Amino acid sequence: MVLVGTKAGIHAVDEEQPHSQIEVVHLVQHATGWWAVDPQGRIWHDDDHVADAPDGVRINCLQPTADGVWLGADSARLFLLQDGVIVEDQFFADAPGRETWHTPWGGPADVRSLAHEPDGALFVNVHVGGILRYDNTGLVPTVPIESDVHQVVSHPGRAAAVMAATAWGLAQSSNGHDFEFRTEGFTARYCRAVAVWEDTVLVSASRGPRGGGATVYRGPLQGGPLQPCNGGLPDEFEGNVDTHCLFAGPDAFFVGNGGNVWASGDRGETWEKVAAGLPPITCLA
Repeated sequence: MVLVGTKAGIHAVDEEQPHSQIEVVHLVQHATGWWAVDPQGRIWHDDDHVADAPDGVRINCLQPTADGVWLGADSARLFLLQDGVIVEDQFFADAPGRETWHTPWGGPADVRSLAHEPDGALFVNVHVGGILRYDNTGLVPTVPIESDVHQVVSHPGRAAAVMAATAWGLAQSSNGHDFEFRTEGFTARYCRAVAVWEDTVLVSASRGPRGGGATVYRGPLQGGPLQPCNGGLPDEFEGNVDTHCLFAGPDAFFVGNGGNVWASGDRGETWEKVAAGLPPITCLA
C-alpha cells in the first residue's frame, strides 16, 4: 500500500477516507509499520504517538533501522530514537567539514534526507553540506558540498548503490563513496527528488528552487541519457516535484505534486492519475 503524506492527514491512493489525521512532515513505511513526524515534532508509529522532539529541535526526516529510528533535524543535527528515548548523535555533532556547512540565505544547514543501505551504512544529506556516509568506521564526506543535495536514496536490493538529487544533476555511486553526476538528457538539471527500483531510476528536475520547467525523468541504473516521462504526466509540474515526492516499488512508480498522485506500472513509460484533490502533498511512502 502506497501512503501519501499531506498537510492534513495520511491518505492511501486506493482508499476514499484518510488513513490517518496526522499532518505529515515526513512519512516512511518499514517492516515495523509506518513512521511519521508532524510539524510539532511529534513522532508517530502506526497512529501511536511514541516520542517528542527535544525542545528547540525541528525534525525534517526519519529513517527506521534495526537499531532504532534515525531523525534528521535542523541545525544539521542527527538523533536516534530507541525505546521511546531520543538522543543526539555526538559523532555527527563533530562531523568532519561541519564548519563549512551553510545555506544560501545565511541560516544554519539542515539534515534534509536520510538513506539506509542494505549493508548497514547510513547516508546523511546535509543541506547544504553534501552527503556523509556513516558506518562502523565513522563518518566520511562524499559528494562536494557545492553540489547542493536535496535527497539521497539507497538501492533496496544492491549494496553500495546510492543516488542523490542535486543542483548539479543526478549523483550516482556504485560503491557508496565515489559519485558521478549524470546530466545528459536534462532540459534543466536542478534536481529535487529521486527514487530507484531494480534497474530504473526516477528523478525530478527544474530550472531552480522555485521551479520552472519541472519534469520527471527516467533512465537506466547503469547510466546513459535520462528521458522525460511524457506519457500521461503534465508537460510541466507546478513548482517542483519535491524531496520525498517520488516513490518506486515492485508494482509501480508514483509521483506526487500539489494534491495529485500519478502512477506508472511500466517503469515510468506511461502514467495515470490515481488520486486528485488531496491536501498539499509532502511525501510518498
